[in-house]
Amino acid sequence: MKICLFGGSFDPIHSGHLAVAEQVLENNLCDKIWFIPCYKNPLKKEPTKTEHRKKMIEIAIKKKENFELNEIELNKKETNYTLETVKELKKEFPEHKFCFIIAAKALDDFHKWKNPEELLKEIEFIIVSVENALELPLEIQEVNPKKLKPTKHSDVSSTVIRKRIKEGKSVSGLLPEKVFDYIKKNHLYGFK
Repeated sequence: MKICLFGGSFDPIHSGHLAVAEQVLENNLCDKIWFIPCYKNPLKKEPTKTEHRKKMIEIAIKKKENFELNEIELNKKETNYTLETVKELKKEFPEHKFCFIIAAKALDDFHKWKNPEELLKEIEFIIVSVENALELPLEIQEVNPKKLKPTKHSDVSSTVIRKRIKEGKSVSGLLPEKVFDYIKKNHLYGFK
């Protein structure tokens, strides 16, 4: 089976994340998507508590049979690096082939990731929201990743959603309604 790993803070998971995962499946690039929330992204500020981010993912993917939550990074309760996660999963599941979803905008910081050149050798990359392959960093162009066009939700970001919630603005259509219900119930992101 081919598994696509979709890592991130998912703070919160939103319509863009789900649209990207659906797009990867619709293009027959894998059989399943494993959502892998990080415990703490070393390049970002402290995320919302893991139990909330985990629960929001569970709510968002509940009725999607090819989507699964994988808690490998949450269970470690420390900063983890993508390279370590990939190696660990390949060792634990040698029967599977793995690929990795990354948004094109995340490539701006790719050089800051732990051993990015080694990671490129370890796993096939699927890059979403790419208009022009020439924009990709040279080391990524060289591994010839699969490239998917932007989805209609590709401009949605967790940062914008958190800001809108804090300001009392509508987030309708930006994330699943049941995820927003969870945010309201638990007063996340400054919801009042």
